[in-house]
Amino acid sequence: MGERTLEDVLEWVVLGLLVAVIVLVAFWLGGWVMVFVGRVFLALAAFIVALLKFFVPALIVAGLFYLLVRWLSRPRTA
Repeated sequence: MGERTLEDVLEWVVLGLLVAVIVLVAFWLGGWVMVFVGRVFLALAAFIVALLKFFVPALIVAGLFYLLVRWLSRPRTA
């Protein structure tokens, strides 16, 4: 009952190698997925920076325009 034949040992070796190959393929695919996700995040960051390059100066100009209109519309005292 405790004796293992050469066929049993070879089956376990082949099964272990098969599991190792499956794990390595899973890591390889996971790496490609992470590269893709990283590129998506990089593109999203570039898009956000492009939006900020437009909106920050526009916000500054709008704020200055608001302050100018507020300053010009205040009541004058004699």
